[in-house]
Amino acid sequence: MRRSSGLTLVEVQVALLLVLVVSAAALAFVARGRAAHRSGESLARLEEALDAAFALLVDEIRLAGYLGLTPAGSIAEGATPAGTPESAGLAVSGGCGQSLALDPAAVTAADGAWNAAAGLPLGCRPSPHGRQLAGTDVLVLRHGAASASMPAAGRLQLETNLRAARLVADGVARFGATARWHDLEVSVYYVSADATGRNGWPSLRRKRLVGGTRPAFQDEELVAGISDLQIEFGLDDQVDANDAVDRWVSPAGAVAGGTLRALRLTLEARSDIPEAGQPGRSRRKRVTRVIGLRNAGAGG
Repeated sequence: MRRSSGLTLVEVQVALLLVLVVSAAALAFVARGRAAHRSGESLARLEEALDAAFALLVDEIRLAGYLGLTPAGSIAEGATPAGTPESAGLAVSGGCGQSLALDPAAVTAADGAWNAAAGLPLGCRPSPHGRQLAGTDVLVLRHGAASASMPAAGRLQLETNLRAARLVADGVARFGATARWHDLEVSVYYVSADATGRNGWPSLRRKRLVGGTRPAFQDEELVAGISDLQIEFGLDDQVDANDAVDRWVSPAGAVAGGTLRALRLTLEARSDIPEAGQPGRSRRKRVTRVIGLRNAGAGG
């Protein structure tokens, strides 16, 4: 009589144990792969946010002080220091501050405060909920648009020739056929504690000068996830003969005796993907770049 063949209980248990070991190893491999994918995606999002923010800021910083045909550093007719009454016919809506758009200083900044410059508070509120992220700086840039435009009533513009520039909002020409017109572009960059539709999530925003029936400042979100903006002024001391940056100062530092040649700009981005195994924490990345001012000496 032949005995039927089969697996013993011990063999079944050993087989199950091997299956469990292999399954556990496979699950651990998948978990590590998912963690690596999340980490890579988190880093990619940080880099995308920083690249987008720098692209916007760098292009406009390089234009700061541009006055069309008129040499950089010239004072346009109608320009008035921020905080002083605006010239007749050049008033700007939006409540951000008198002469904020008309200030002859091409670049101003504030160190960790809701100001257009040291000691000069902004009258309008941060958007969307009135909260600037604590400790972040504010950067204000002023310049003519890179491309020439046609005269247009209701828009702040520069009428320029080789000798002079003037600010105008009524579209009426005075310099003749050889003049060139450029829209005046003014931006107030800052970091809000909130993003549009997402409270508590930081975002890089700007208040931008726009036209219409009357010039006004309009707020817009640029890049969500930007959690810090820091500015330093690169000054060329007038005592030497070269144009190199001799010292770096914060916006609250002393700039007397120096010509503004460059900005040192630091941005930080925060990922919205939590770090694996660290609930409530997310990856951050900081990048610093030095941007030279093409219209050096335009003021700061």
